[in-house]
Amino acid sequence: MAEPLISTAVIGHEFGPYDVTIVGERATAYSAAVGGDESPDYGDTLAPIIIVAAALTELIDDLGLYSGGLQTVHAGQEVSWGRAVYIGEKVEARGKLAANSIRRGNHFATVTVSYTDGNGAEIGTSSTTIIVTGEQS
Repeated sequence: MAEPLISTAVIGHEFGPYDVTIVGERATAYSAAVGGDESPDYGDTLAPIIIVAAALTELIDDLGLYSGGLQTVHAGQEVSWGRAVYIGEKVEARGKLAANSIRRGNHFATVTVSYTDGNGAEIGTSSTTIIVTGEQS
């Protein structure tokens, strides 16, 4: 089995770009999965976290975190958004490994992501911190 990228990636490693455009069917499925009576109605716009989740799915794959034996804890999430994003609007995500250290055999990694619209204007950012266990370090 190939060694996961989390083991060898250096700070500054870039990920993407990923097309994280959310179409209507995906927005509906996400809302049904996480929503409830208390969830706000975004109308024809998206909750920013659905876009962040789409980018994280791609990052997890690229980091090799689906590798057998690894356990991952989502330890922190920060999101900053500049404007509403409409269902079906083109969104691209680019990530960068901002931190990657090993403590007591566990990887602590932070990935920052910039989200841009179809015109290339930044519409949001996120920072995700994960802890990965299960590797032989």
